[in-house]
Amino acid sequence: PAEGATVEVDVQFNVDYSVEIESSAQSWIHYIATKTVQNGKIVLLVDANEGDARTGKVTLVAAGGEVEPVSFTISQEEKTVLDADQPASVSFAGGDVYIPVRFNTDYSVDVEESAQPWIIVINTKAVSNGQISLYIMSNEAGPRSGKVTLTDISGRTAPIEITINQDAHPLYEIKDVLDEIYEAFGARNWTDAWTPGQISWPGVGFDYNTRKISIFINNQGVQGKIPESIGKLGDSVFRIQIYNEPGLTGPLPDSFRNLTSLEWFEISFTGMTSLPDVFGGLNKLQHINIINNEHMAGPIPEHIGDSPVLERLYVFGNCLTGGLQDSWARVGVGNFNFTDNCLTGKIPQTFLELEEAQVGLRNLLWQKEGYGFDISDIDIHGYSCWPWETNSKTKPIEDLDGNLFDYTDVISDNVVTVFVSWAPWCPFSNELMPQLKDYYDIYRNDGLEVIATVMLTQDGGLWQDNEEQKRVIMEKGYDKWYNYSWWDTHHGSSYLPFTPAVEAYDSNGYILFSSIEKFPDPVRNRFGRDAVTELIPFLESVFGPAEEPDHYTSTDYSADGEVMTLQTATVGKGINLVLMGDGYTDKDMSAGGLYETLMNQSMEEFFAIEPYKTFRNRFNVYAVKVVSPNGRIGEGYTTALASGFGNLSEVWGDYDKCYDYAFKVPGITSRENLLIAVMVNSRRHSGMTAMYPNTMSCVAFQSTLKNDPSLFGPTLRHEAGGHGFGFLADEYFQYDRYAPAEHIENYNQMYNQYGWFSNVDFTDDPGKIRWSVFLADDRYKGEVGIYEGGALYTKGAYRPSENSMMNMNFDYFNAPSRWAIYKRIMELSGEEASFDKFLEYDAVNRGKVQNAAPRIPLKAAAKSPAFYPAPPVIMP
Repeated sequence: PAEGATVEVDVQFNVDYSVEIESSAQSWIHYIATKTVQNGKIVLLVDANEGDARTGKVTLVAAGGEVEPVSFTISQEEKTVLDADQPASVSFAGGDVYIPVRFNTDYSVDVEESAQPWIIVINTKAVSNGQISLYIMSNEAGPRSGKVTLTDISGRTAPIEITINQDAHPLYEIKDVLDEIYEAFGARNWTDAWTPGQISWPGVGFDYNTRKISIFINNQGVQGKIPESIGKLGDSVFRIQIYNEPGLTGPLPDSFRNLTSLEWFEISFTGMTSLPDVFGGLNKLQHINIINNEHMAGPIPEHIGDSPVLERLYVFGNCLTGGLQDSWARVGVGNFNFTDNCLTGKIPQTFLELEEAQVGLRNLLWQKEGYGFDISDIDIHGYSCWPWETNSKTKPIEDLDGNLFDYTDVISDNVVTVFVSWAPWCPFSNELMPQLKDYYDIYRNDGLEVIATVMLTQDGGLWQDNEEQKRVIMEKGYDKWYNYSWWDTHHGSSYLPFTPAVEAYDSNGYILFSSIEKFPDPVRNRFGRDAVTELIPFLESVFGPAEEPDHYTSTDYSADGEVMTLQTATVGKGINLVLMGDGYTDKDMSAGGLYETLMNQSMEEFFAIEPYKTFRNRFNVYAVKVVSPNGRIGEGYTTALASGFGNLSEVWGDYDKCYDYAFKVPGITSRENLLIAVMVNSRRHSGMTAMYPNTMSCVAFQSTLKNDPSLFGPTLRHEAGGHGFGFLADEYFQYDRYAPAEHIENYNQMYNQYGWFSNVDFTDDPGKIRWSVFLADDRYKGEVGIYEGGALYTKGAYRPSENSMMNMNFDYFNAPSRWAIYKRIMELSGEEASFDKFLEYDAVNRGKVQNAAPRIPLKAAAKSPAFYPAPPVIMP
């Protein structure tokens, strides 16, 4: 046998003999001579075989050669082998494991019972391939071991035990912590729901190189707060990013300071409420993004920028207070942004000394309304509209005639240079540009220059038709200043999404006036200006008045109070509309003269759009001549109705005198349901309406803008037609925040008590909103919806259409507004207002609104400048 043995061989002999073992076998066959004679046997010792089967020849040789030698062969079996390697530890992820086996016998493979759920034998044909194959299931718990036994079926060798060791899941040690966090986030109800008990969490990743985790949660439906237990993650997490989770509330917990391996931290578009100063000691932070968390208030953390390896610090769109730290500037221009917060104080010198600091300031200065840095001693250079070759040098550009000019050269050669982006289709541009042309003609030789471009088309694209631009410029007389193509110069890489857009620069290129930038600047008042109403007054403060003083004073008041009947109702009781003007002298009162022409034009403009156009025959229209001492409005002039201007587009007058003049119309003796429209002789764009709930009457003031009906018509329709007769609210917004509770209460009171302001609401519930009946009617699909922003506020207030007469002065009233106007027309003309009849009538309007006016957002957000008439004033 392979184990070796003592072998006895019977020998018959009568002669002496010797025992010889062939040389190749002498190492394992040994002759024991002393036993052979005594018992007629020879005894051989055969060693254990450690290798293959073998044979060895033994020869008995007679002394003297008397007989032939006798030989026999000793054969020994090979050793029975069954052995295997012990494998290395298996990863928690599991997978195929191959174990080399050395064997020359059949064997079985068995897994101990406790390990059978996770160790699976794949290949038992070990004889054919010299290995056994196992599949190890992934491990979602701690480290574990299991035994696999190889058993020799012949029983000649002892069983071989192989131990399979599998690593713990890398998240096993922090499983309980992650479970706490996800429970706190309400993750069982997420879009990608979390299942407790598993070692898996939506958004948790593992980096095999660093052996650290990342947490990325986006739009899952988090409900809750970040728990204190997050600190137990310690140095095991390198990235946390949470996006679009308004249900995530509360502060950042104090234990956050324990996440010492954190490299990337982002909280964006959440409902979190504060950001405690837990960043000191987080020295591996490279990227911080705290963006658009509109409820996040309190001081900006002093140590948020302490990390020595910090590369990016974006903290914008929150409500954080306080100031900037000197050290934060070290990340460099382009890598910080602190805008749209509630920050105050001085800008540290470290920011101002940065290369390209003028670029960097754009990522600091804009703060929420009522807040902002003190920049009274900082000059801000023009930037956004300049054709930069580098961030410090402009490139020469071609005007529309192909002549080269350089921004820097033009600006340095003049006292004030005005940049204006306008559009021929834009009503606000068409109000501003004639004023600018007239003013330029007066002061062009005194250091005033203009650089103009047409940037936007009606559908919101970039204007590319240079020939059409040239034609319009020549037609309107705008060819004396610099005109160029924005498209050709900037190749569509950037644009301003509103028009008109204006900036004025001094000879060094510093901004003196801007309707583009919105930086708080209460001392110098350079930014956030209104292009239409404020540019010319600003230029007047530099160069002088836009008009020569008019010292003429009326002497003939014989026409004062004269009534003209412009139209008599042919249907119903007749609804009274009284027109009058202020700032017109006796020279304007002749038959067929300026005043009478203006009154007729005003009537036509009022009835130019629906529903007034269709129901014009239900109105009596009168004009009362009002002779003013002077033909100008403002300081040093006197007018009959005492018209005056306030901020931006505010305009008012002596309302009682307006009613007194209206009472000169035969038959009008009461203010009840009376509408008065006052046309103010001024080039300053303005409009405002006084509304009297007790008498359901209104006085609407609007400027006549050089007595051009194409310019004053939209404002007249907005003020007199929208506020004055329809009692509609403004659908635009002036304040980039939620409507205050008091504001909402006032609007709701006017609606509930008088039916006013039916075109705005403070709920977005389709079933409860004031125009729900239109939302349920497929005929108004695509025309009537729920758009956030209205009643002067961007948030928490809603309007029924994207644009309209009450939003952008677009030449149509939306359907809820038409219904409000229709109802009042019917009621005042003596008929019942039937909604079914309104729907029959309104067929003339449905489907036309989308093409009624340009879709470009003249005021895409509260921070984008465009002209709006002032909101109405509710009178006692």
